[in-house]
Amino acid sequence: MPKAIHDFTTQESVAPYVKAVQVSADTDYDPCRAVFSKTDAAHVLTVNDEAITFTTMQAGVIYPISATKCTSTNVIFLY
Repeated sequence: MPKAIHDFTTQESVAPYVKAVQVSADTDYDPCRAVFSKTDAAHVLTVNDEAITFTTMQAGVIYPISATKCTSTNVIFLY
C-alpha cells in the first residue's frame, strides 16, 4: 500500500527524492514523486490507473508526474 501524506519521515518530506527505481516494463510500483526520462521518446505512464502517452519527453529531464507503471524501461521513478 502506498504511503499516505503523514507516513513520510521528516527527511523524506524535505528532500526532493530519497530513492530511485529503474523501471521494469509493465510492472506495478508504488506511486512515485517524479519520473526521470533516460531517452528522448514518448512514454506510456500509468497515472491514476489510466495509461497515458506522454509524447516528446526529453532525456535527462525530471517530470513531476506521479506514475505507477511504464511500458518502457527507459525511465526511472523517483521517490
